[in-house]
Amino acid sequence: MKIRTVRYYIREAFRSIFMNRLMSVASIFTVTSCIFIVSVFFILSTHVSYFVRQLGDTIGIAVFLEEDITQQQTQRMQRLISDIPNVTSVIYVSSEEALQNMLERFEDDASILEGLRMDNPLRAAFKIEVSDAAYHGQVERALQNLPADYIGRIRNDANLANILSTLSDVVQIISVILILVLGIVAVVIITNTINITVNARRTEINIMKYVGATDWFIRWPFIIEGVIIGLVGGLIPALITWAVHDRVVGIIGDIQELTFIVFVSRNVIFAQLFPFALLLGTIIGLVGSGVSVRRHLKV
Repeated sequence: MKIRTVRYYIREAFRSIFMNRLMSVASIFTVTSCIFIVSVFFILSTHVSYFVRQLGDTIGIAVFLEEDITQQQTQRMQRLISDIPNVTSVIYVSSEEALQNMLERFEDDASILEGLRMDNPLRAAFKIEVSDAAYHGQVERALQNLPADYIGRIRNDANLANILSTLSDVVQIISVILILVLGIVAVVIITNTINITVNARRTEINIMKYVGATDWFIRWPFIIEGVIIGLVGGLIPALITWAVHDRVVGIIGDIQELTFIVFVSRNVIFAQLFPFALLLGTIIGLVGSGVSVRRHLKV
């Protein structure tokens, strides 16, 4: 294909967009709205999935011991727990250490809790780390088979990880559904825009056909028009979400109850989101223009 021909295609595509600027703007706005919503769910899904992975790496099982357990029994219990398959670490935390950790965690209200030093209600415990969150249930069942006289209670926080993992899956499913539904809406709008262009240039197209223009020579400007609309419609929401992402993360991070949440870096997210948004917009534009040309352009 000659460079001169490519320039002609691009020039005709932009001319068509300008001549039908009202519908073109409507198409771009529709694609922008669709991809913006999808981008928000993409970002949300990325953050939730990352948080679940981080939680899975740190979450563990706590085995609280009976108050009257001896040092020898404690050491025996630690050996038994260490021998359980998929247990990677067993750390003993005395009741005094547990209280000190709690006082440090609630540093602002430590004065209120100082009275607990006189009568420490916390029990000694083993903090157990598992090689993978998938083995939490298996390890917990093995712990329940250990001597009951030594164990007061077993706390397994894996349920929280399972809930967050389910939430991550739901967000991803919703994102896929939105891509399909909103993509169809955008394709319909772009198709109508191309249809108006085709009808407005019907006489010109017929003349081009009579003088020997090939089908693809006539089709290419319409296809490029759809791609341009899709690209612009994909670029705008990517730039908007790029601009507001850190502000939203900062607002959430300032909430004291949510300071434990770790967010994915904006650069990491948008290294994936920018190509995704542009590719999705291009596909929507291609499908919209392709459907219109195929159904309504009689050449």
